[in-house]
Amino acid sequence: MAAVRPLPQQSIIECIPPASEIADLRILNKDLNFIQAMTKRADDLSAQAQSATDYSELVKVTDSFSKLAERAEVKAKTLKELSNESNPLTEVNSSAELLEKVQILSKTLESKTQELSGLYNSNESSLLDSYESSISELNNQIDLTSSPDGIVALFPQIESLFQEIEENARYVSNSSESLTLTENIQKLTSNYSDKAEQYSDAFMSEMGSQISLLNDGINSLRANIDYLSSNSSVQSHLERLSEIREQVNASASIYKNYPGARDMVYNLDTLSIATHARVEEMADSHEIVSDLMPLVNDPEALVRAVKEAAIRTDVATIENVLIPLTNKANELSAKVIELAGRYDAGNYGDIKVRAVSSFDKTVERLDRQYISIRSTDPEALAANISGLSNNIESNMSAVRSVDPASQVQYFASLNTRVFDSVNTSDFSIFMNNVISIPGDVMMSSRNCVDAAFKDFTREFGNNIESFFDPLLTFLIVIEKLLLSTPWPIFLLVAGVLAWLGSRSIKVSIGVMTAFFAIGFLDMWEPMVSTVTMISAATILCLALGIPLGIWMSRSDRAQSWITPVLDVMQTIPSFVYLIPVVMMLGIGKVPGLIAVCIYAMPPIVRLTNLGIRLVDKEAMEAADAFGATYRQRLFMVQMPLALPNIFAGINQTIMMALAMVVIASMIGVAGLGLPVLQAVQNQFLSMGLLNGLAIVALAVIFDRVSQAFGTRIQKHRSGEVL
Repeated sequence: MAAVRPLPQQSIIECIPPASEIADLRILNKDLNFIQAMTKRADDLSAQAQSATDYSELVKVTDSFSKLAERAEVKAKTLKELSNESNPLTEVNSSAELLEKVQILSKTLESKTQELSGLYNSNESSLLDSYESSISELNNQIDLTSSPDGIVALFPQIESLFQEIEENARYVSNSSESLTLTENIQKLTSNYSDKAEQYSDAFMSEMGSQISLLNDGINSLRANIDYLSSNSSVQSHLERLSEIREQVNASASIYKNYPGARDMVYNLDTLSIATHARVEEMADSHEIVSDLMPLVNDPEALVRAVKEAAIRTDVATIENVLIPLTNKANELSAKVIELAGRYDAGNYGDIKVRAVSSFDKTVERLDRQYISIRSTDPEALAANISGLSNNIESNMSAVRSVDPASQVQYFASLNTRVFDSVNTSDFSIFMNNVISIPGDVMMSSRNCVDAAFKDFTREFGNNIESFFDPLLTFLIVIEKLLLSTPWPIFLLVAGVLAWLGSRSIKVSIGVMTAFFAIGFLDMWEPMVSTVTMISAATILCLALGIPLGIWMSRSDRAQSWITPVLDVMQTIPSFVYLIPVVMMLGIGKVPGLIAVCIYAMPPIVRLTNLGIRLVDKEAMEAADAFGATYRQRLFMVQMPLALPNIFAGINQTIMMALAMVVIASMIGVAGLGLPVLQAVQNQFLSMGLLNGLAIVALAVIFDRVSQAFGTRIQKHRSGEVL
């Protein structure tokens, strides 16, 4: 049946029932598809087993049979349901049919295995003889080897043999000769290791000689860099450099473990960088001198052009040759003409800087190659062979043998596993399967919720955005005001506000210094955006949070309702509530502000509630004795005594708002969080570190000022004067 797109439903209640029916139908189809696929697979395997003419083909069919049994165990619950006669699906396909097909498969494999058992014995004997012959031949070659290169050349053969033995271990593991094979493998490994150790010093000495010659070539080319004076000399230099790079690249695996190899790669990299710089210098010199040539008859214009070139570029020819002659107009013109002639004679215009740059990048990658490539020096190869040998030994004892007797027993066990899966007890299914809504039902229900919310945002999104327009205007105006304020005035105002809050010169100077440092490091504009966002978020959180905290302190029922909401706000991943916010409001400042407030509001609500509830009862009784009204008790007794907790909540709200800066940048909020996000995406350590430290500096500023203000207004409780 063709899929038909359902009509949009704004009501989730109207959407879920038909969605559940569709999901149930999908589940029924999946169950039928599963049992039919399993039954057909068993039939196909029986046919493959019946037509097998080689024992290895039966082994492959057995592997597929094992996977079928594993699948049956995973879907035991479905097989159990399809074995129930009350299930209408059993009229189409039932688990009984699968059991019948599996029994046929098991019997077919059993009879065919007995029929081809002679092939197994001959194959086992052939494999063992082949392996013993190969091992003996390799031992002879090792004994005849008289150089490190011979040891290296034998490694691929031994590695290939050991990998083949490990792969075919189940064909020979049950043989009486498997122990002898394992012992011979160990002897071959020991023989190779001894030979590798014997020639290791000679190998390293040879590598040292080769690397020394390469370093001599690198040093020779480095000394030649300053004498490059024509395009032909550059090409010759690059050809020699390319030959060295190719040799270093081709020999990476054998040079890797030599102590001086990394230094050689570093020297080559340094040479490539120096060559690139020299070629760029030559090309830039030619370009500048060509631009100066039309001015040789105008001394004043020529001098001005040379000085401008010195300011714009960092070319040695300009700094060291032409600038000293700017006070000698005639000599300067003559020198420019001389250089132009020299450059034309050397074909400087034909120099391909881009090709040199591309070559330099290939040299740069050598260092990473030397880290990642597998070493092929004798000692490393011997270690690899030893590892393969140990794998074979452990595999021989752990692998399931595929000899005929073992296979027949295994067929019976696979048949039993499928039978047990079909006849699993209800208690076992209950214990091994978590009670849950089926995945298809959940998917359909989620689609209903998603569609309903999308319909809601389409219908009321514009109204919601209009509701938050004043808040957006406020943020934009404040940010523009702060950005248009000259930085000395901003620092002065920040220092004055810090002093008014803390009455501390140290705090004021610290605040001004921190803001100056952020601006000095070219983060002034993102800092202002962040300050605007945090200030607005803090004001909004206090405006909503303190009244909520007061309400919670008055009503236990309100507290029981609001506390779980606060728990959700604090614990739910921030990315989760970003989804509905972005769907309703898009990306920008207001969605970011809402996300910050959701995360930062709980502390002020909780601590306001806690502070008021912890006010001494004696103080409340005294207020009642004087006939204070509720408003008087709240603002003249409870709130003043709760200020330590309230200010702790304010401090935590500010800190949590700052913690959301990076997350908010993901939905288009500018500020210090955006460069941090970009640094993470592009692995820019310095950018991330600087902006991260700027966020820390803002956190310290807000923390110290708020703490100092809270401490200062509490001094009256100890009898001190404000």
